Amino acid sequence: MSERFLRAVSFASTSTFVVGVLLTITDIVLRSFSTLTVPGMVDLMQLFILTGAMLSVPHAFLSDQHVAIDMFSDKMPAAMQLTLRIAAAFLAIAFLSGVLWFSFQQAINEAGDRSQTIGIPMAWYWAPFLTGIALSVFANVVLAFQLWRRGLPAKAFE
Repeated sequence: MSERFLRAVSFASTSTFVVGVLLTITDIVLRSFSTLTVPGMVDLMQLFILTGAMLSVPHAFLSDQHVAIDMFSDKMPAAMQLTLRIAAAFLAIAFLSGVLWFSFQQAINEAGDRSQTIGIPMAWYWAPFLTGIALSVFANVVLAFQLWRRGLPAKAFE
């Protein structure tokens, strides 16, 4: 259930990249034959990229799609690999919890701020960032539990 939810969040967040691309194309087309532009393109693109990126991270943890160096760990015994993966999940939980706490404090400090061009409330930027970090903590809790309960997942190309 949690995997499906995080996959859905990741897929939905990817649509923000599509919206950004469509706005950019619209802006280019408008500029090519008139003096019109899409107001606040920089502010909007920052918001769309931040949202798309941050809400995709939790699914990357669960689907084992994050950057990893396995040339050493793949040669270790399965029990050691499992121990390292569980330890990594707990380290990620600790680190991301700290990031979430300190980011939340910063978000509170910037509560009344707005973006420079079109005045988007900074809370709109902080919301997907904090949500992505919180869901990443959740994803690592789920991952640690799955590893503890089921062991290592089978490799796709062995």
